[in-house]
Amino acid sequence: MSERLKGLLVRSGSFVLAGGLLYLALRGVDFRTVGQDLRDANYWWIIPIVAVTLSSHLFRAWRWTFLLDQIPPRPKSVHVPLMGAFGAIMIGYLANYVAPRIGEVIRTANVAKRYHQPFASVLGTVITERILDVFTMALALLTLPLVFAGQLGEIRDLLMDPLLDRLPHLSVGAIALGLGLTVAVVYLVYRWLATGHGARIAAALLSLKDGLATIAKTPRRGALVVSTVLIWLCYGLMAYLPFLMFGFDEQFGIGFVAAWGVMLLGAIGVVIPSPGGIGSYHYITIQSLVLLFAFTQDAAASYAILTHTGQLLIYVVTGAFFILRMGLSFTATTAEQ
Repeated sequence: MSERLKGLLVRSGSFVLAGGLLYLALRGVDFRTVGQDLRDANYWWIIPIVAVTLSSHLFRAWRWTFLLDQIPPRPKSVHVPLMGAFGAIMIGYLANYVAPRIGEVIRTANVAKRYHQPFASVLGTVITERILDVFTMALALLTLPLVFAGQLGEIRDLLMDPLLDRLPHLSVGAIALGLGLTVAVVYLVYRWLATGHGARIAAALLSLKDGLATIAKTPRRGALVVSTVLIWLCYGLMAYLPFLMFGFDEQFGIGFVAAWGVMLLGAIGVVIPSPGGIGSYHYITIQSLVLLFAFTQDAAASYAILTHTGQLLIYVVTGAFFILRMGLSFTATTAEQ
């Protein structure tokens, strides 16, 4: 099977998954009520929502530059400025709506080519940043028992039961197939190294190591922590402000702390590999609001549709602007360049 065909199958599967989850999320929703909610919303809140959304990504770009600055210099390499990192990030977010996680590769390629940095080293900084995000999210998830005191059973029903219900149905054959595939991958890697490509792979891995090591090398550890806190504070505001826009804060008694919890649950949904969180975000957000805050399904759908579509529009406009300004690259700069 060719790489192009495999990529096409993966993308097709992600869109099928997104469509299925979107159907489940919006099944039974009265779209006339959703339309009325959207018409009655106070759209002056769009200004702070857009400002907070863009600020979160500016803080992310600021944090990324701390890591990029620690990549060992190569001939012709250029310092990556804040707006260069920000533009690459926004292009990457736009690309994620085409295929899940492809944006990380595209933003890496854009920075590597534009600023003459080794692709593998830049990719290492992206991986490091994602590891930092996972660690921060794990810490943030520890706040869920405080946010949803007395409602942990409902959260378990929402997140864990569907997974636990499937585990007993895994057949011995499926487990054996998984082990067999693992052994096959290890064997193929071994054979690949034995064919004389080991030196090239070793150079790429060394360059990747340079990128991963940037978090230990950066002298701006305090700013790294501050930027991470600011990113997640913006995420919380991005979840809270749309409730004010609809007036749901008074109608359903939801404040910033509750919105923080909804944001965390929605972030779990985005982890599911659907393009741009389509379907997965809608499903878990609507279910969270209905089960935990007694939202009507129509009101929950109004919130999920507005927040997801609003971010999509921001990414499309901003990403397209930076594509016109910076260009779009799918090529990698090698470690030796």
